[in-house]
Amino acid sequence: MKIACIDLEGVLIPELWPIIAKRSGIEELSITTREFPDYNSLMNRRIHLLRQNSLKLMDIKKVLEDINPYPDAVEFIKKLSDNYYIHIVSDCFYEIASPFLNLLGNPAAFLHNLIVDENNWVVGCKWQGRKGKQEHVNNLIKNEDYVIAVGDAFNDIEMLKSANKGFLIRPSVATKGGAGDIPIIESLFEVFEYIPFKSN
Repeated sequence: MKIACIDLEGVLIPELWPIIAKRSGIEELSITTREFPDYNSLMNRRIHLLRQNSLKLMDIKKVLEDINPYPDAVEFIKKLSDNYYIHIVSDCFYEIASPFLNLLGNPAAFLHNLIVDENNWVVGCKWQGRKGKQEHVNNLIKNEDYVIAVGDAFNDIEMLKSANKGFLIRPSVATKGGAGDIPIIESLFEVFEYIPFKSN
């Protein structure tokens, strides 16, 4: 099978935490894995800040309710799915990402879960059972699937290196510095120039 493993935030939709930070006025929430690659520590800090500033899960959802995928994302996923099975492999959370997945046509998604208590406070994270996104790709490669991958941040680099073809889209300067020889693209549709693809 041919499978496309695509990150969500920064690739198909805007980075959500900077939007939450701007709209809530909590500047520290704007830090992402582009700048801070230790995601577990980053999420623990975010959860602390949400509680400290009285933001519940329902408040986060309300802040994001008018956000849409990037203009080319829906068309890109639709075209890519003509030749590839789509796997959204992201460190985002189902509880936040579900509306965006709906807009993208509900591709298969491999995300984490937020742990929320009876009062709607975010109290923790339930992580996908994988050691980085690259483990998802490596398991597909072991099954002799042909895998392409697209990401934008530190936590995508090993996934991109593990794929048959990996692409880093619009990376930060810091991420670009650690990318090695991974091809860098500015538009999703550039991917079609480099992958096996049969137009219908």
